[in-house]
Amino acid sequence: MERRHLNRTRVSFKSELIARHMRYSGRIENLSENSLCMSIAPMKTPLTIPRDTTFIVKFEGTKGDMHELQCKVVRPYRLSPDKPASDIGMEIIKRPPEYLDFIKKLKR
Repeated sequence: MERRHLNRTRVSFKSELIARHMRYSGRIENLSENSLCMSIAPMKTPLTIPRDTTFIVKFEGTKGDMHELQCKVVRPYRLSPDKPASDIGMEIIKRPPEYLDFIKKLKR
Protein backbone atom coordinates (compact mmCIF):
# COMPACT_ATOMS: atom_id res chain seq x y z
CA MET A 1 0.00 0.00 0.00
CA GLU A 2 2.72 2.47 0.98
CA ARG A 3 4.65 1.70 -2.21
CA ARG A 4 1.62 2.43 -4.41
CA HIS A 5 1.40 6.00 -3.03
CA LEU A 6 5.15 6.64 -3.10
CA ASN A 7 5.31 8.37 -6.50
CA ARG A 8 1.88 9.96 -6.48
CA THR A 9 1.23 13.68 -6.25
CA ARG A 10 -1.76 14.92 -4.28
CA VAL A 11 -4.00 17.20 -6.32
CA SER A 12 -7.61 18.30 -6.53
CA PHE A 13 -8.53 18.59 -10.20
CA LYS A 14 -12.13 18.73 -11.34
CA SER A 15 -12.50 15.85 -13.78
CA GLU A 16 -14.85 13.90 -15.96
CA LEU A 17 -14.94 10.13 -16.57
CA ILE A 18 -16.32 9.26 -20.02
CA ALA A 19 -17.11 5.95 -21.74
CA ARG A 20 -19.67 5.61 -24.55
CA HIS A 21 -23.01 6.28 -22.85
CA MET A 22 -21.56 6.83 -19.35
CA ARG A 23 -20.34 10.19 -18.03
CA TYR A 24 -19.43 10.93 -14.40
CA SER A 25 -18.12 14.05 -12.69
CA GLY A 26 -15.55 13.92 -9.93
CA ARG A 27 -12.13 15.00 -8.69
CA ILE A 28 -8.70 13.53 -9.25
CA GLU A 29 -7.19 13.26 -5.78
CA ASN A 30 -3.75 11.96 -6.67
CA LEU A 31 -1.86 10.98 -9.78
CA SER A 32 1.45 9.74 -11.10
CA GLU A 33 2.97 8.96 -14.48
CA ASN A 34 1.06 5.66 -14.66
CA SER A 35 -1.97 5.88 -12.39
CA LEU A 36 -4.55 8.10 -10.72
CA CYS A 37 -7.23 7.99 -8.07
CA MET A 38 -10.51 9.72 -8.78
CA SER A 39 -13.32 10.49 -6.37
CA ILE A 40 -16.78 10.27 -7.96
CA ALA A 41 -19.73 12.28 -6.66
CA PRO A 42 -22.68 10.25 -5.33
CA MET A 43 -25.16 8.94 -7.85
CA LYS A 44 -28.97 8.96 -7.66
CA THR A 45 -29.01 5.19 -8.13
CA PRO A 46 -26.42 2.56 -7.12
CA LEU A 47 -23.87 1.70 -9.78
CA THR A 48 -20.93 -0.67 -10.02
CA ILE A 49 -18.01 0.14 -12.29
CA PRO A 50 -16.27 -3.19 -13.01
CA ARG A 51 -12.54 -3.80 -13.03
CA ASP A 52 -10.87 -3.41 -16.46
CA THR A 53 -13.48 -0.93 -17.71
CA THR A 54 -11.77 1.62 -19.98
CA PHE A 55 -12.60 5.32 -19.69
CA ILE A 56 -11.37 8.64 -21.00
CA VAL A 57 -10.50 10.93 -18.07
CA LYS A 58 -10.58 14.64 -18.88
CA PHE A 59 -9.35 17.27 -16.46
CA GLU A 60 -8.10 20.82 -16.28
CA GLY A 61 -4.59 21.36 -14.93
CA THR A 62 -3.26 24.11 -12.70
CA LYS A 63 -2.90 26.67 -15.48
CA GLY A 64 -6.14 25.91 -17.30
CA ASP A 65 -4.46 23.38 -19.57
CA MET A 66 -6.74 20.47 -20.57
CA HIS A 67 -5.58 16.87 -20.29
CA GLU A 68 -7.14 13.71 -21.66
CA LEU A 69 -5.98 10.26 -20.54
CA GLN A 70 -7.19 6.80 -21.47
CA CYS A 71 -7.44 4.79 -18.25
CA LYS A 72 -8.42 1.31 -17.09
CA VAL A 73 -10.16 0.67 -13.76
CA VAL A 74 -7.92 -1.39 -11.46
CA ARG A 75 -9.60 -0.67 -8.11
CA PRO A 76 -13.36 -0.38 -8.59
CA TYR A 77 -15.94 0.66 -6.03
CA ARG A 78 -19.69 0.45 -5.92
CA LEU A 79 -21.13 3.93 -6.32
CA SER A 80 -24.02 4.44 -3.94
CA PRO A 81 -26.33 7.39 -3.16
CA ASP A 82 -25.76 7.00 0.59
CA LYS A 83 -21.96 7.49 0.36
CA PRO A 84 -20.47 11.00 0.18
CA ALA A 85 -18.09 9.90 -2.61
CA SER A 86 -16.52 6.78 -4.05
CA ASP A 87 -12.87 6.40 -5.06
CA ILE A 88 -11.79 4.60 -8.20
CA GLY A 89 -8.17 3.60 -8.81
CA MET A 90 -7.12 3.71 -12.45
CA GLU A 91 -4.10 2.74 -14.53
CA ILE A 92 -3.21 5.19 -17.29
CA ILE A 93 -2.94 3.13 -20.47
CA LYS A 94 -2.60 5.95 -23.02
CA ARG A 95 -1.37 9.47 -22.41
CA PRO A 96 -0.15 12.32 -24.60
CA PRO A 97 3.62 13.03 -24.52
CA GLU A 98 3.11 16.41 -22.78
CA TYR A 99 1.49 14.66 -19.79
CA LEU A 100 4.90 13.56 -18.46
CA ASP A 101 6.10 17.19 -18.51
CA PHE A 102 2.93 18.19 -16.67
CA ILE A 103 3.63 15.60 -13.93
CA LYS A 104 7.26 16.74 -13.56
CA LYS A 105 6.13 20.36 -13.11
CA LEU A 106 3.58 19.31 -10.46
CA LYS A 107 6.29 17.59 -8.40
CA ARG A 108 8.42 20.74 -8.22
